[in-house]
Amino acid sequence: MLVAAWYIADLQEDHSPPVHEPVLAEPRIKTNVVVRLQNMTWGDIASPYLSNFVVNLHAMGCPNGTIRDIVLGEVNRTFARRRSLEIVTPDQQWWRSDPDPAVADAAASQFRELESQRRATLDNLLSSVLGTNWETETDLLAWLVSNYGLTGPQLGELSPETKRAVYDIATRAQEELRGQNPMEMARIWQNERLELAALLPPAPLSEYLLRYSPTSQRIRDQTRGFNLSPDQFQSLFAAVDPIVMDPDFYYQGGNAESRQRQQALQAQYQADLKLALGDAAYASLQLNQDPLYASARDAALQAGIPAQAVLPLYEINRATQTELNRIRADPTMSDEDKIDALANTRAEAQKSIEQLIGADAFQRWLQTQTKP
Repeated sequence: MLVAAWYIADLQEDHSPPVHEPVLAEPRIKTNVVVRLQNMTWGDIASPYLSNFVVNLHAMGCPNGTIRDIVLGEVNRTFARRRSLEIVTPDQQWWRSDPDPAVADAAASQFRELESQRRATLDNLLSSVLGTNWETETDLLAWLVSNYGLTGPQLGELSPETKRAVYDIATRAQEELRGQNPMEMARIWQNERLELAALLPPAPLSEYLLRYSPTSQRIRDQTRGFNLSPDQFQSLFAAVDPIVMDPDFYYQGGNAESRQRQQALQAQYQADLKLALGDAAYASLQLNQDPLYASARDAALQAGIPAQAVLPLYEINRATQTELNRIRADPTMSDEDKIDALANTRAEAQKSIEQLIGADAFQRWLQTQTKP
């Protein structure tokens, strides 16, 4: 145990030969090791190769559990860094409303490959000392969460201690958000932002906010199906973030002055959206937020209908819905007349849709529908 403590303390002071990324080499067993604490020197056990270091520690009589903890920590840190920097995960593409399936599949494949390499490295280092049962479920869980989801060019470079601190701040904020009204939630977001800004340099903080902040999530939700570019997303984020983080944006009370401020913030939010996206993109965004358009888009996707048919399909649905609402509200019509008129309106709409997309696609489309 003293040897292990000495090893760890010496590493922290940067006096010892560095332990590089695990390098597997033929063990070079020192034959002149004297197992007497008073005569032991660092040169008797230190090695830039973990494989030799394990053999030397074992020869010195270091407890197996201590050897295991040292080696597991070194190897896991090395592979956690590789996982953090080498694997592109879907959440690194913060401008996308929906994950890229190709990126997700590639990330899963890379993770499996990296895990295979990690286990092979540890097996090679530890099996001769500890046998094959060197890893527990707790060890595996610690490895899986070692990056706390903070990967990529900026967040991936953070130290394990900083990543843990970020995780603790986010977890505490999530616990405080439970059961709160929207205005109080915004105040909690503000406090979380202040803590993160005090902890992180500007570049990692910016990347974290683009990936995980309430503003980013709101933008992704509102622009689903619109496919913003990274530049568009960043421009939009910069414009609306101060508004989304303002508690008055969510005011729900009856105070006239507060209600007026809320309406002004909401109007500014829409103006910033339009300015950041441009007139055409903003019109498209507004269209995407229409439930009828979203329904037509989703139905077309499920039925394999070409994208260019979505807008005409939406127009038919909107005109149909308007006519159905008019019939239901007509005080001059009897219930029987309304039933007939509603059925005829739906039939006419379906005939128009079949002419638009063709008979085969129409049958697929019917399977996605419920009566309005």
